[in-house]
Amino acid sequence: MYDIVILGGGPGGYVAADRAAALGLKTALIERDALGGTCLNRGCIPTKSLLAGAKTYRHAIDSAQMGVTCQGVSYDLAAAMAWKAQTVSRLVQNVEFMMKKRGVEVIRGTGRLTGASSLAIAETGLAVEGRHIVVASGSEPARPPIPGVAGNPKVVTSDELLAIDRLPESIVVIGGGVIGIEFAAYFSALGVKVTVIEMLPEILPFMDAELAAVYKRALKGVTIATGATVTCVEGGSVRYRKGDAAEETTATGELVLLATGRRPVLAGIGLEAAGVDFSPKGVKVDDSCRTNVPGVWAIGDATGRSLLAHSASAMGRAVAELVASGDAKCDANLPWKALPWVVYGDPEAAGVGMTEAEALAAGYDAVKSSLPARANGRFVAERGVTGHGLCKLVADKASGRLLGAHIVAPYAGEMIWGMQYAIARGATVGELERTVFPHPTVSELFHDALSALEL
Repeated sequence: MYDIVILGGGPGGYVAADRAAALGLKTALIERDALGGTCLNRGCIPTKSLLAGAKTYRHAIDSAQMGVTCQGVSYDLAAAMAWKAQTVSRLVQNVEFMMKKRGVEVIRGTGRLTGASSLAIAETGLAVEGRHIVVASGSEPARPPIPGVAGNPKVVTSDELLAIDRLPESIVVIGGGVIGIEFAAYFSALGVKVTVIEMLPEILPFMDAELAAVYKRALKGVTIATGATVTCVEGGSVRYRKGDAAEETTATGELVLLATGRRPVLAGIGLEAAGVDFSPKGVKVDDSCRTNVPGVWAIGDATGRSLLAHSASAMGRAVAELVASGDAKCDANLPWKALPWVVYGDPEAAGVGMTEAEALAAGYDAVKSSLPARANGRFVAERGVTGHGLCKLVADKASGRLLGAHIVAPYAGEMIWGMQYAIARGATVGELERTVFPHPTVSELFHDALSALEL
């Protein structure tokens, strides 16, 4: 009997296992594939490996204005894919070593709940029992029932796109969320003709509207159709209709990327046998990741609450600590209203907390400041005065608390953690203004935007 058994070895599962074992719990981790889950093997890490090369290539081509002239610059997809594979392999090995060092028993195979405290491994029939079970089954690409998608060899998801052996001349991306936009940024940087079709009025719909507009301008070489409903796909041709228009428009690509989000993997893992309440949107949990069944928890993408790797890790760590505390009824204190997000294009975008619209809708007397990135010395030195970027802050006028921080700029993903810390702890604008930001850094955009807030 294990103290805790975790079903799924992604960034939620392996972090939960690591923390549980570190706190002295007898821990088992069940995974049928490579450790690291989608994030490490088919998502976050491989896409960032490829994006790094594409950015380097693009910067080399565009560097003449900085005094650097490059001759014969080329992009080798095979070498880029080898770099990606090497990166993934090394990091998977790191996770495996971490589990071994902590004494976590890694059980290979397909796990299925057979009760509230038991699982079975499909391939071997091995029975596994745990006082606590954590469902960390992750997610998979969503496939909406668009006519012409099923069985179409030209239609791919992000999984297949990460294994291509040559660059397409053109690609149509269905979906303007994070996955679609990051791949659009990657391919456009390499000179591929890219068209993005988004059903909602704006790309990156979770983003503050001002930033989304700036980010759209930063996507050079990408044709974007918003408010567009795809009606069918025929080969590489995607037909869509804008708003209430009667006529349809066609976008054609050598490949069509289906980037319409992800959905929790819940089928076949035995939730019914354990009596766990769930829907197609995810396992139903409270704010501390408890399910309706005592001793059964769910974290990460499986919950459908926040499909981000770092959110999964935070949930996994919190659950492990609750179990180890011996008082599983305590509050995990997860910062649900301060979970940061990042879009890894060129430039990056990041945010945490409320957008201006969300703050107003919640009833706050919200004030904002919006500062163009070209007001920042480091930004101009590296991107020039024509570069696209924006920093926007939202605060509550009554209390002075910072409610939201949003930025489009280089290194955005590296800087947003500070604003997450501040918002999660209810910091005021006055407190943050007294923080000393190093100069010259792009992070000074946050300080200047704080000073511009009229409270």
